[in-house]
Amino acid sequence: MNIIYNKDSFDNAIEVENYPWGFKFKTKRRYWIETTKRGDRLCFQTLNPKTNKWCKPKKRTYDSVLVLYFDENDHVKTYGFHEYSRKDVYKFEKKVDVEKLNNDQRKKLCEAKAINHVYKDVTFSFENVTMMSAEEKAKRAEKNDRIKKQINTAINHAYNGCLIKNDLKEVV
Repeated sequence: MNIIYNKDSFDNAIEVENYPWGFKFKTKRRYWIETTKRGDRLCFQTLNPKTNKWCKPKKRTYDSVLVLYFDENDHVKTYGFHEYSRKDVYKFEKKVDVEKLNNDQRKKLCEAKAINHVYKDVTFSFENVTMMSAEEKAKRAEKNDRIKKQINTAINHAYNGCLIKNDLKEVV
């Protein structure tokens, strides 16, 4: 896999020549990864061969972190993960050079690792609450809130540790 890093805007995007436009024409298309606080998404823009103007950019849905690569047919593809997929996070980390990711992407990687680290020990159960009294429901809701706070505290602790370890956060 020939991974391409830091293509983050239209200006420094990967430009593909001879991209098909309908049945007759060939044109250019540019690909890049947009990084926001929500994660990464693939963006692309095609040059209209009739007007020689760039069409409106198309944007895919968000993933936690994405990189671009060329497949065996020299097509531009994305490779990445969603933060709640533990196997994908660790596969991604092994395949890419993490040092070449931008800081926002490295922070998202830390976030996903922290979430997965904490949730590996969390179990879920379902209870029938239809026959519970109001008092029992209130106790159950209080217990669930306490558990959520513990999980969030553990995730934040692991996340901050990862940020500090990877020089992504200043120690105060």
